[in-house]
Amino acid sequence: MTDETTVAFVERWQTGAVLLLASALVGGILAAALGNADVPYGAFVGFVGGAVACFLVLSYVLYGR
Repeated sequence: MTDETTVAFVERWQTGAVLLLASALVGGILAAALGNADVPYGAFVGFVGGAVACFLVLSYVLYGR
């Protein structure tokens, strides 16, 4: 076991949860936007692409290179 405190563990867990929830939210918004457009597989592409892009941007902002 590591010597990580409970507070540090909860903070790390919360940061990960925020990353996942924000990624899903952005993916859902893009899926709704592209799903209404005449784009083949727009909802799927919007959800996956938006979630991945949001995750990468937030990870870069929070953790740096």
